[in-house]
Amino acid sequence: MSRDFAQKSSRRGGASPRQEEETAPARRELPPWSWLIFGVVLGFGLSEWLDEDPVAPAPRMAAVPAAPAESTAEENAPQSEERKRFDFYNLLPQQEVVTDTVEEYKSTPRDAENLPEYILQVGSFRAVPDAERLSTKLKSDGYQAMISSITTDSGTWHRVRIGPFKDRRKLNMAQDAMARDNIQSLLIRLPPQ
Repeated sequence: MSRDFAQKSSRRGGASPRQEEETAPARRELPPWSWLIFGVVLGFGLSEWLDEDPVAPAPRMAAVPAAPAESTAEENAPQSEERKRFDFYNLLPQQEVVTDTVEEYKSTPRDAENLPEYILQVGSFRAVPDAERLSTKLKSDGYQAMISSITTDSGTWHRVRIGPFKDRRKLNMAQDAMARDNIQSLLIRLPPQ
């Protein structure tokens, strides 16, 4: 089973261009967005062509009365049409709805004794000077900073905390201020006393 690979490559064209491609005329296609524009224009054109006036009265199939009645019917037609269109000016005052008066809501104040207290832990250091440095900075910013020490299996830690806060608004302001200073804070709820 031997094959002649030389003939196969010559049939594929190789490096020389095909004669069919050179003689074929250049074909231009429309870009896709042109079909969109064509559809929109066609839609507007059809809507204008098919548009009927919804306010125009329907033709009546009635006997035509004498000449004097025709003139009054023609004069009354625009008035009755106008009256139908703007009849709500007369209807609205007649359909007035009266509601009962309701007393305004008054919130009940919470007892300051029952509100929970929170503190923010803003740092935990092994070295006391680092904790004192952060505490001094926070005190200069107007916070009540305190340092508490705790001994664990891994050693002694010096925690810097600010607070206590009973007002949730002040607590949120302190959390926002710590976030602006790139200090991660930990919210701790104190047990009730």
